[in-house]
Amino acid sequence: MSSTIFCSNETVTLERTIENTDQEIKLDEIWNEAELQRCTSWIKTHAFKNVCLQFSDELLTFSIKITAEIREKSETNVFILGDTSYGACCVDEIAASHIQADAIIHFGNACLSKVTRLPVLYVFHKFSFDTGDFLQNVEAQVTDRDAKLMVFYDVGYYYAIDDAFAALKKVFGNAQIGKLAIDGVEPDILCWSMDKSSTEDFTCIYIGNDNQSFFNISMGIKCQKWLLYNPRSRELRETTIADSRWMRKRYFYIEKCKDAQSIGIVVGTLTTKGYLEMVHHIQEMAKNREVRSYMISVGKVNPAKLANFMDIDCFVLVGCPENTLYNSKEFYKPLVSVFEIEMAWNPAWKDQLPDTYCTDFTQLLPNGKLYKRDENAKFDENDISLVSGRVRHIASGEKPENGCQQLQELSKNQVAVTQAADVFNERSWKGLDPELGKNDPAKIEQGRKGIAIRYEENPKSVDF
Repeated sequence: MSSTIFCSNETVTLERTIENTDQEIKLDEIWNEAELQRCTSWIKTHAFKNVCLQFSDELLTFSIKITAEIREKSETNVFILGDTSYGACCVDEIAASHIQADAIIHFGNACLSKVTRLPVLYVFHKFSFDTGDFLQNVEAQVTDRDAKLMVFYDVGYYYAIDDAFAALKKVFGNAQIGKLAIDGVEPDILCWSMDKSSTEDFTCIYIGNDNQSFFNISMGIKCQKWLLYNPRSRELRETTIADSRWMRKRYFYIEKCKDAQSIGIVVGTLTTKGYLEMVHHIQEMAKNREVRSYMISVGKVNPAKLANFMDIDCFVLVGCPENTLYNSKEFYKPLVSVFEIEMAWNPAWKDQLPDTYCTDFTQLLPNGKLYKRDENAKFDENDISLVSGRVRHIASGEKPENGCQQLQELSKNQVAVTQAADVFNERSWKGLDPELGKNDPAKIEQGRKGIAIRYEENPKSVDF
């Protein structure tokens, strides 16, 4: 009697197609003759010798053609950058330094975070935009022609925004526009430069999709209401920036930060201006609260990587504001923003709730709009945790005269030395030990072929 193994056909698995939900990008939406002239002129003007072209994943299809045209026109060494170290929207100066690049040309969506090492030229998408339809939708939604409007937009519509705003300005005389802070312009908030310092009495309009860029700007600016215009669907609708459920979740994570006995500072950028200063500030706050801190650099962050650090109570991401990780539910431990750890640990924010939410850590540095430091501000030494209901002791932050914080009194005649590394040294399992030089080299052998459900050396059926 024979019986067939109960498993799916391997042919189905190997030939399965994956549905791509991203909008397909066409070549003319990122590249044309005018962009070629602009790039080659920029290279020749500055006499760059080695230039890196950074493409996001959806644009790598066009990288060979674009690189060949730039190399032919500029007669310089051109290299392609793909699979970026962190986010595709961030300029990857680290990868460019491997070939000693003089400059980078960044293609596609960009967060416009300020970089410090290399000059950068941005080539944005050029998505189709109908100025007439946009104006018609705004006129139907906003009946008051004297209303104060503030316009923001996705970088993919940067090429068309001047004409669109000029048409809007003729109908709404009090309309203003946020401008992208590029070519050395200092931003007022995120990547935007604005003429108005206060927008509380404005109606803000965002041109683009309901994505992370819209979320960042809508959470960071206080206004009367937000209107979202999608050029693809040609729809203008009023939208809420974040529901109360999302905000309650973030406040819960702030309380988790207060309870944490150890934190992991996840470095999500090595190029954004001020990232190292922010890391040192978080480490100083952790030291004042007598909380162990570990600095972690893992490239592109995902739940599997951070799950390797189960002894850490909370992770803080110092990275690009375009990061969508804060909304993920897959992480085993809370992953919070710099703004949330600042709210939890900085005594200058004690008993204060800001009007807006900040995803850009540079706003919390000196000269930032949300920068707060008060040497006299202190937390109560004993506080009640809103998560566990227990009393937690908060260190005063006062340093001993000799500056040593490594010693801890155990009993009358005992003294123990405590260090952050002791937690990992006490583990029974410490990872895979390579034991270099202790074992003889292994011989190269033929490995298995096929998929895990059925390798080629396995029989197709089993006889009983």
